[in-house]
Amino acid sequence: MKKLLLMLFSSCLIFAAGCSIKDTGNRSEEFMEPEPSEWVVYNEILNEYFHYRTQSVINNDIDVLYERYPSLSENISVEEGINIEENELKNYNAGLTLIDANFSTEQYDRLKVKEMGDDEAVLLVHGSNLYVTQEFGESGGEFLMEVYLRKDQGSWEIIKTDEYTLSEYHAWLEEQN
Repeated sequence: MKKLLLMLFSSCLIFAAGCSIKDTGNRSEEFMEPEPSEWVVYNEILNEYFHYRTQSVINNDIDVLYERYPSLSENISVEEGINIEENELKNYNAGLTLIDANFSTEQYDRLKVKEMGDDEAVLLVHGSNLYVTQEFGESGGEFLMEVYLRKDQGSWEIIKTDEYTLSEYHAWLEEQN
């Protein structure tokens, strides 16, 4: 009898342990901090993107960005914050002479990722972007955005950006509290 109870108890423990194992095939629906090796890859993608973005603003030439990321020239919606890089370029170059830029992709929060499958991911970036004017003043500030990635021939490509609008930002802040 003791042997039977011991086997039954052991079976229950094994069954319970098996039920608690996370299914790695499911993708998270929430943004999570990436593993360190993934962080390096995503950070390099963001550094390259912000390099081209800031250079397009400083040079007042959106083609600097669009030549590298052609899909960002499509489906633009200023009202929704979708692919609004050209709008940023126009706003900063209206009355300012920009000579340099500084960005920090983790100024306010750590980079987060939501994996949408093996070939798609969304990065949540809460950072800052400051432009230096000819008079050595600064213009710019905080941003919160989602950067959509798709793997193309083994490498990640940015296919869309979605900057949070003021109302989306306030809703996001409420969720954080």
